[in-house]
Amino acid sequence: MDRYYISRQYEKLKLMAVRHTSIQITDNKKIIVDDCRGVEMFDENTIVLGMSFGSVRINGLDLKMRNFSDHGVVITGQLHSIGFDAQSRQDT
Repeated sequence: MDRYYISRQYEKLKLMAVRHTSIQITDNKKIIVDDCRGVEMFDENTIVLGMSFGSVRINGLDLKMRNFSDHGVVITGQLHSIGFDAQSRQDT
């Protein structure tokens, strides 16, 4: 039995099982997003993050991503707006 295949399947199952998202906003300068699945778009004024439920669009000025990992991301800059697209996402 291929242990790498089993390991990949287990990691996929873990990602599918976690279906909660936590977003913390500090003033309009910092946002911490947990359960981020990927970055769909990034420039200094707009960041779109793929989430388990869809996507989150963050608009602002001088946006920077820090500490990106499989658990989440920290975004700093001058935040103007946050929007949600709740369409279901297919993880590969």
